[in-house]
Amino acid sequence: MISNDVDRWRYPRLAKPESDGPFCYHVQRRISGWIAVRLARTLTPNAATALDLILGIAAAMLVLLDHWLWCAMLIQVFGIFSCVDGEIARIRGRPSGIGDFLDTLTDRVTELLLVGAIAFSLGARVESGSALIAGFALLGGVFVLTTSSEKFRSVWGMGYPKRRLERLFGLFCSGSDSRLLMLSIGLVVSEVTGEGIFLLWLMWMLAAAAFVNFIFRIVLVYRHFSTENPTES
Repeated sequence: MISNDVDRWRYPRLAKPESDGPFCYHVQRRISGWIAVRLARTLTPNAATALDLILGIAAAMLVLLDHWLWCAMLIQVFGIFSCVDGEIARIRGRPSGIGDFLDTLTDRVTELLLVGAIAFSLGARVESGSALIAGFALLGGVFVLTTSSEKFRSVWGMGYPKRRLERLFGLFCSGSDSRLLMLSIGLVVSEVTGEGIFLLWLMWMLAAAAFVNFIFRIVLVYRHFSTENPTES
């Protein structure tokens, strides 16, 4: 049953305070929640996930077509709609395992496509080998961070509390919201200046920060959760 009381779902009721990154929690959730409340009667959570995937693919296509400014804007629209599907499910009172699975899978595939497309397109403005290596390094960092987050959720039965434990890293690399924001800024700056070197160095810095974040995360999990009983061994 969907409530007619819009105030019931006013920000931050639909947010995930523990697992949301700071940019997602403070900015994207304010917009996505407003959208979710108004689409909850007409759009299913899985349809919202499919729309989110289409937006991500469109953003990747735009960067390959050398429309970096439009890509940067569409990446942020994608980021907002990546929150909408789960919010619609919570408004409808019907969150599901398959919906959560599809949402997570869509986010990971889309981030992979975006980073790969950006690295490939950047190769036309800087030395192509450097751009591709930076892209692979960043994807490696994304892989270890997302894998650790998903494993934490499967073992302890809750989202990894990166907003509480990783406030510094949360600003630029620990979550997809911050990573895609940084890449959007890099696309805009490089397009305005006509130089791809800023975006190249930004990708290298994000990759390095992601691996440092991963090591830091291992230490934090051991320190804060080693004495707690997990939901599975």
